[in-house]
Amino acid sequence: MILKEYSNDKIMLRQLSIDDANFLYDIYSHPQLTANFEESPFLPDETPTAFTERIVSLCACIFTIRLSHKSHRIIGDCALHHWNKETKEIVIGGSLFPEYWGKGIMRSAFEILTNIAKEEFSVQILLGPTKTRNVKAIRLVEKMGFKKYKVDENDTVMRKFLL
Repeated sequence: MILKEYSNDKIMLRQLSIDDANFLYDIYSHPQLTANFEESPFLPDETPTAFTERIVSLCACIFTIRLSHKSHRIIGDCALHHWNKETKEIVIGGSLFPEYWGKGIMRSAFEILTNIAKEEFSVQILLGPTKTRNVKAIRLVEKMGFKKYKVDENDTVMRKFLL
């Protein structure tokens, strides 16, 4: 059973809800994050609420990321999605506002998501797709044991086998 909240000494993950729609819309509109998108994540005329409902429907689980000592402020999101029960694979991903990059926050979030993937979905393989130019994301997951699985000039898929 997926809980509404997970935490460690650094961060808290709280299940994303419709109440978080403006945050989600803002983070996916941020210029430093949209640099890694080839097209807009939003459908034409999509409202923050409609965008959030669509994203939630595509995810096995999705959470807001908050600092443990400032749990009222949302600083990012993370999710597990595209769960393939037959191959026991799931995609992991997330975004943080740039001022929180390089502080171990996304790594903490991904460690919690990895445990959820193993315990709740019986996953054996995590996949982490990103743009090949997103060197920071690739470095982050390499430090967590992911290896390059598929690479071309535009896209890279990282993969990690779970024990």
